[in-house]
Amino acid sequence: MAALLAMAACGSSREQQRLARPRPIFSPNGEILSSGAKGAPRCREALGQWWDHLAAAHQGVIDKPVFLADADAQFAAMDLDNDGFITPSELSEYRAGLDEQAGEPTLPPGVTEPVQSAAIDPGQTRRSRRNGADSGLLDRPRTNGGQIPPDLVDPVMSADKSLSFKVSKADFMAQAVDVFADLDKAHQGRLTRDALLAGCPEA
Repeated sequence: MAALLAMAACGSSREQQRLARPRPIFSPNGEILSSGAKGAPRCREALGQWWDHLAAAHQGVIDKPVFLADADAQFAAMDLDNDGFITPSELSEYRAGLDEQAGEPTLPPGVTEPVQSAAIDPGQTRRSRRNGADSGLLDRPRTNGGQIPPDLVDPVMSADKSLSFKVSKADFMAQAVDVFADLDKAHQGRLTRDALLAGCPEA
């Protein structure tokens, strides 16, 4: 009995450690908005800033064409070699590049540390990646050297429905269509800020 209790306590401790790890916050189109580390923007703040930025550029509306244009731009930013596919290694390289833009050293896989971070400006991120120059933002979401927690479903590679270990643009855009439909619960053809933030955990 004592052994069973000890094993249960050990399992519980591991689960608590897993839940305590920084968990990145992504936009609906797979863009990292916050590292999830201590002091970084939480879900509602990070997603709210993403919504505000995108909506402000489109008269306060995020409809399906706007949402898919954002997905298209995000795919272009992640497709570093412009071959029409995103591979796991390419995605890690892209995310590691966000750390480099932050002016911070990347960490080995599995190593994390609390950092202060702000939500990223999606437009400036893409411009800096394409132009090969720093956008001037001082705070970037840290991604742990291009890594995300192994128990977290990657919102980019999840588009690889054929399990080919690469995501084509068609795969990614098809997933964006599904994501939009899921978020547009009222079937109005556009998203609302409140509906988007409703998916965030309370804590």
